[in-house]
Order: sequence, then structure tokens, then C-alpha cells
Amino acid sequence: MKVFGLLRQKLLSENKFKSYTLYAIGEILLVVVGILIALQIDNQSEYKKERKQEAALLTNLKNDIALDVKQIDANTEETILRLGKLDSLVQLLQTPDNVDKKSFVQESFEFVFDNYFRSNSGVFDEAVSSGRMSYIENETLRQNIFDYYRNAKVNENDETSRQLTDELITPIFVETLYLNPQGFSSLGLNIEKVSTLKSLDIVALKSNKEFWKMLLLKFGSNREQVLRWQEIKKKAQEVEEEIQLQLKKLDD
Repeated sequence: MKVFGLLRQKLLSENKFKSYTLYAIGEILLVVVGILIALQIDNQSEYKKERKQEAALLTNLKNDIALDVKQIDANTEETILRLGKLDSLVQLLQTPDNVDKKSFVQESFEFVFDNYFRSNSGVFDEAVSSGRMSYIENETLRQNIFDYYRNAKVNENDETSRQLTDELITPIFVETLYLNPQGFSSLGLNIEKVSTLKSLDIVALKSNKEFWKMLLLKFGSNREQVLRWQEIKKKAQEVEEEIQLQLKKLDD
């Protein structure tokens, strides 16, 4: 700048106005070019910063979605195991005389248990509220992530199963399998000397419509849950793969 200053003074002192004008224009252009280069460097720096933030966000989202898949697998396994136990319990009705009533009641508790899927959406919810979802440069991927969580959070099958268990299955369970000396015994209470409740009639269960209604509701609702979970799992794995591809591009 000192050199430029001396040159400018020399041109002015020599009354070389035309040369000075050209010099001034060149100096302005030089300043403009410098500013543009600085802005370009700043933009590149900001772009790299956003890509790092995008990679961190996608990694966290991928981890949460992987947890969703693990939860679905665990829920599915437990639900199928539960239905298997109930099926084995029902098969005991073929030989009612050999059934241990207390064990039958204890094992029938599977009727009042269910599994429910709750998406791990903490990272997604925070990213949406803070506006960080805009860091995801791939618009298609961003939309697919939104679609996945919108779909995963609305689980009507789980809510239906919960209502069926609470409002229909549990009352039938208490009435048909638990309201007897064996049911109280499973809670550590001996009421045989103080109650006139009849012992559980295993044979009568074979023609008890309420018992079969309870079985139908439990198997139907739980199997619908499993089918729904598998749909969510499939979408989750697809989004996982898309995220992994985007992370690879960012890493390259």
C-alpha cells in the first residue's frame, strides 16, 4: 500500500490525470477482487462448516433409527414368544384333567401384556425445532427422513392393542381365569377357607365364549402390531441406507 501511495502521489504531482484515473480504476478493481476472494474463502469455510454439521446430524439420526430397528426386533421377538406361550396354554385344554390349575393361571398372565413401539426421535425433534434439518443438503433424503418419523410416530395398531387389552381383554381375563382360588393363590393369598369362589374349571373354558373372544382379540391385535412394526422397520432400513450413502459422499 505504501508503494501504491507513492505512485499515486507521483502521478498527481506530474499532472498525469489520465494515468492517475487508470491507476485509480485499477486500484478499485484490485480492492473489489480482494473482497470477492475474501468472500469466496469465507463462503467455502461456511460451506465446510455446514457439511460437518450435516455429517454430525446424519450420524446421530442414523444411530437413532438403528435403535428403532433394534426395538422393533425385540418387540417382534417378545410378541411372537408371547403368542407361542398362549398357544401352548390353549393346547393344554385337550387334556384338561392333566392341567395344573395354579400354573395355568400364572402362565395365562401373558394375556394382559403387550409390547409397544416408541420411535427414538429425540435428535430429529431437536433438529426440527432448531432448524438444523436445513443442514441436510440432499432434499430427497431430508424429505424421506421427515416421512419416516411422521409414519413411525403414528402407530394406531399399538394404540388399538393397548385399548383392547385395557378395556376388553383384562376384564375377561379377571372374570374367566383369575376370579378363583387359584388366581388369588398366584398373588400369595389363600382364600379357600374364607371364600365361596369356585375353583377354576378348565373343562368349562373349552365352551366359554368370553375366553375364546379374549384369545381372538389378543392374537389378532398382536399380529397386526407385528405387521405394522415390520413396515416401519423396512422404511427405517431404507432411510438408514440413504443416510449412509450421503455420509460417504460427505466423507469423500
